[in-house]
Amino acid sequence: MPRTLPAAQPASPGAEPLPICAVIVSYNRAEELRRCLASLRLQRPALARVVVVDNGSTDASLAMLRAEFPWVELIAAGANLGPCIARNMGAARAREPLLWFLDSDTTVPEADGAARLHALFAADQDLAAAGGEALVDAAGRSIGVKRLRCGASGIIQGDRITGPAPVTAECPVIASCNLMVRARDFARAGGFDPYYFFFYEDMDLTWRLHALGRRQVVLSPMPVLHHYSENVRIKRVWQHARNRMYFCLKHLPWHRIALMPLADLGFVFQLDNLRRLLSRARQPEAAASAVAATEAAPAGSTLRRAVALLGRMAAIVTLGYVALPVVLGPALRARRALGQPAAVPVGWDAAAAPTGR
Repeated sequence: MPRTLPAAQPASPGAEPLPICAVIVSYNRAEELRRCLASLRLQRPALARVVVVDNGSTDASLAMLRAEFPWVELIAAGANLGPCIARNMGAARAREPLLWFLDSDTTVPEADGAARLHALFAADQDLAAAGGEALVDAAGRSIGVKRLRCGASGIIQGDRITGPAPVTAECPVIASCNLMVRARDFARAGGFDPYYFFFYEDMDLTWRLHALGRRQVVLSPMPVLHHYSENVRIKRVWQHARNRMYFCLKHLPWHRIALMPLADLGFVFQLDNLRRLLSRARQPEAAASAVAATEAAPAGSTLRRAVALLGRMAAIVTLGYVALPVVLGPALRARRALGQPAAVPVGWDAAAAPTGR
C-alpha cells in the first residue's frame, strides 16, 4: 500500500554534501553522460562523490569528462566489462553510506532530486534500497513511478503509482537505472552478479536484498528520468532470454521452476499483457521513460512496434529453454552459494570497500 510522505524541507545554503556516492557506468554515450552529469552538478545539497566507470568508450567520452567534469572520479576500464563488474568497481571507490547507481542516460531535472531520495534513508534506518523509473506526462514532467514485480516465471512486469502527493510503495525488485542502496547492504548481498553482464542484474541484486528481509521502496513522483530507446532492448533478445532462465534457476522455488512452461504459456496469451504491449507500442521509440504517458504514435508505426514487441516477448519466452543447458551449471552453483556468506563482489577492491554505515 503506498504511504504518503510529508513535504520535503528546502536545503539551506552552504549545506553539507549529501553522504551519497553516485556510480555511473558509460559506454560510448558522451552526450547522454554530459546531460546526466550536468544535472547532478546542480543538485543541492551537492553529492559527496560522483564516480564514472568508462567501459572502453571509443567516442569523446573520456576527453569530455576530463575537460568539463574534473570533479568526477573517473575509472577508465579500458574494455567493455559490462555493467555488473563496472558498477562493483565504482562502488569500491565509495566512502559514503549510500550508493546511487544511475544509468548514463538518466537525468535529475530538479535540484532537490537527490535530497528527496536521501530523506527516505534518513527517516528509516531499516530501508535498504529506493529508486524506480519515472512516469512522465506529455510535457516531460514526472507524475509518478513504475513499481516492478517478478511474475510466476521470472518475467518482470509492473504497475503505476501516480498522484501529486509524494508517496512510497514497497517492492521486491528495482531497476538499476536509478537505484540508491545502503553500502553495507550492497556489500552484504555480494554486489552485482557478473554472470548477467546486462539484463536482470538489477533484478537479481534487489531480489537478494528482499530475500535478506531488507525493505525496498519506489518513490512517486520519481525525480529521476530515464531516456532510452526500446530498440536497444529489442536487439538483445538472446541475452534477455538467457538471463531470465539463469535468474529463475538461481532464485525461484523448485515447484515454480517445474511449472514455468505453463506459466509462460499463460503469460503470452493473457489479455492484460497484450493490452500492456499495445500501450507500449503507442509510445514514441525515444520516450523520456519506459512508461511515458505520451500521445499515441501513428497507426502504422504502432502496428509495426506492436508486432516487434510481441515477437520479442515470444522469443524471450522460447529462447530461455534453449539457453537451459548453458545456464544450468552456473545457476546451480550460484543457488548453492546463496545460503553462504556473500563473496567479495567481482571488481571490488577489498581495501577500498565502503566504510559508511
